Amino acid sequence: MISQVGRELYKVPLRILDHRVFVNGEIESFLDNFEVRRNDSEVEKLFQVTETVGSLKYDLSERGIALGNENLSNLNTEVNSLLNGVNILLHKAKGERTVSNKLQEARKAREERKAEFLINLQHGYQRIDNSFEEKEEEIAELYSDLQLKLNITK
Repeated sequence: MISQVGRELYKVPLRILDHRVFVNGEIESFLDNFEVRRNDSEVEKLFQVTETVGSLKYDLSERGIALGNENLSNLNTEVNSLLNGVNILLHKAKGERTVSNKLQEARKAREERKAEFLINLQHGYQRIDNSFEEKEEEIAELYSDLQLKLNITK
């Protein structure tokens, strides 16, 4: 029995100082109150939003449709006029242009200079070929003279 009393006396400070049960109860009551208040305010906000959406739907939808049709028809006419302007511009750009006399003369002068350049280039090639052939002949004569002088037979 004394051991049982000793155990009970040992548990007394734990029971006195253990506030877990009280704190848990307070936390649960606070959460319940908070959730109830929060749910009430959220429900009120949902009703307000529903009323606002309903009034916007019925009051502003017809007005919005009318304004949209009016503005869209204006935009349609403006876009069509812009498209016509672009088509006219493209048609003008694709049209054949007459070449001015000055441009024709400049082209003719460039072609003449090109032809003259090609003739001079061909003449230069011919001169190089001729000089090369002359040098070959001179070298061939020199070797034949050397062969004669040195009495080398082929």
